[in-house]
Amino acid sequence: MNVVVETKTVVDELISERGRRFGPARLGNPRASASKISFVAGFPDPASLPKADVIEATRIALEREGEWALQYGAAQGYPGLLDELVTKLGRDQGIAATPDNILITNGSSQALALIVDMLVDPGDIILSEQPTWSGAVRNFTVAQADIRPIPITDEGTDVDALRRELEAIRADGKRAKLLYTIPNFQNPTGVTTTLERREQIIALCREHGVAIVEDDAYFDLRYSGKRLPTLYSLAGDGSVMYLGTFSKIMAAGVRLGWVVADAGVIQRLAGMKLEGGTSPFAGYVAAEFCANGTLQEHIAELTNLYRGRRDIMLDALAKTMPEGTSWTTPEGGFFVWLTLPDGVTVNEIQAAASAQNVEFLPGPACHFHGAGANTLRLAYSFADDEQIKQGINILGKLVSEAAAK
Repeated sequence: MNVVVETKTVVDELISERGRRFGPARLGNPRASASKISFVAGFPDPASLPKADVIEATRIALEREGEWALQYGAAQGYPGLLDELVTKLGRDQGIAATPDNILITNGSSQALALIVDMLVDPGDIILSEQPTWSGAVRNFTVAQADIRPIPITDEGTDVDALRRELEAIRADGKRAKLLYTIPNFQNPTGVTTTLERREQIIALCREHGVAIVEDDAYFDLRYSGKRLPTLYSLAGDGSVMYLGTFSKIMAAGVRLGWVVADAGVIQRLAGMKLEGGTSPFAGYVAAEFCANGTLQEHIAELTNLYRGRRDIMLDALAKTMPEGTSWTTPEGGFFVWLTLPDGVTVNEIQAAASAQNVEFLPGPACHFHGAGANTLRLAYSFADDEQIKQGINILGKLVSEAAAK
């Protein structure tokens, strides 16, 4: 067994304040989680990953333009992939874009980080849904933003709370830089923001001069309900920056995301990417994956798979959770948000769950300022059907025991 001995070096003495604000690596390890009943992260189902289709797309891409697929690439991304995204966005999201409106990034997480770097100085105001994606919590905190949380209700972003916060900011003689929102199958709650609220969000942000960052990683994975227009298409004025990703609909390992925005904004963001063009090789493969219709077929397969996983988890929760426990019923995406009975905290059950090989994401990871002690997020994407039943049964017993105390 190797023993790691921590030693102090001259580098440790030189770490910047920004460097110190970063904690340990955020992303989990799917290989390690594969040995557990894992509800902790939005990892795609391992068996669903389209290995054969990616092999074929890779073969075609390399045979056709291998000398360029293996070369450095354009700052905005492989033009062929930009063209495929123009088609997809118009067909599926109802977004009218040109290649000039799109930037390929290292996952949509890099897109968000670039936008924050572009807009936010320490002390600037960011409006964000709460709870929200844990990566955004970390990003905004490291940026030393003045974060103003906006609650989530069962109809999405609480627009009354948003209105009050914007009016208070204006009364203080200040202006928020951006609103961060996940309108479809919100991470972590699974809630979808209604059309009426989407329109109100746009009107409020327009009135107060606030940019909107619309994170739509799960758009294509809808299992029930009606598909709603994006904030980007509803606004139509360049005030919305729209984020998407191939991580959930092709393969997380390709690490390809995108941002759709005004062409001038795209050029500025592209100039901030110190690495230049994002993975030209992966871009060529993804473009071929889209061009031959495989992407649409794969999304249909994933929709059926994850709909079934969602339904199994919801059924298991209904059978095992004690009175006083509540949870969301998502129309799509990967997550169910659980609120524990009064007096029960997530810390009371996490260690016991881990001892029984069950892992989940504690709610405080999705909150600012340490809130959310009575909540947790359950991902149904990675565990198989039997693991979901077994894992929820274990959690149900633990919650019941904690509630009985």
